[in-house]
Amino acid sequence: MSKMIFMVVCRSRCLLRGCAERTEECKQFLGLPRQQREEQLKTYLTEKQLDMYLCAMNVEPPDLSLADKIADRGETAIPSLIEKLKTSQREIDQEDIIYVFEVMSDRGLLRGRKDVIAEISQVIDNMKISQEKQTSEERLKKIEINSGIKPFTYAP
Repeated sequence: MSKMIFMVVCRSRCLLRGCAERTEECKQFLGLPRQQREEQLKTYLTEKQLDMYLCAMNVEPPDLSLADKIADRGETAIPSLIEKLKTSQREIDQEDIIYVFEVMSDRGLLRGRKDVIAEISQVIDNMKISQEKQTSEERLKKIEINSGIKPFTYAP
């Protein structure tokens, strides 16, 4: 029975994360040892960093440390992150991008950035998968707190 449950969990993760073929560049990147992967990521432009980060988030276990490397770019990464967040067709990727914003907010890099919070909120409002939406909403609350912006609460 437990083997059957394991298979169902694996298949549902496959559906959420995607089982598509990885690009050769992605495979090579994932084949590097973790430390070398992090060093390689530093040499990429932000857009390519995001592609490799999302690639690394689609394996088990996902490589969360790469979010730190993108956050290291500071405010210069924000336009690329917003663009990728808005154009991504997969909600799981959107959640992973919101995680990068959370890391940035932990470092104080989003202090007072109502514009960024509004963009993230708009993407979350359009999410359909409840699990991704809920996790993203929790991340947004943390981002708002770290950024010194009071979360909006609707009271009828």
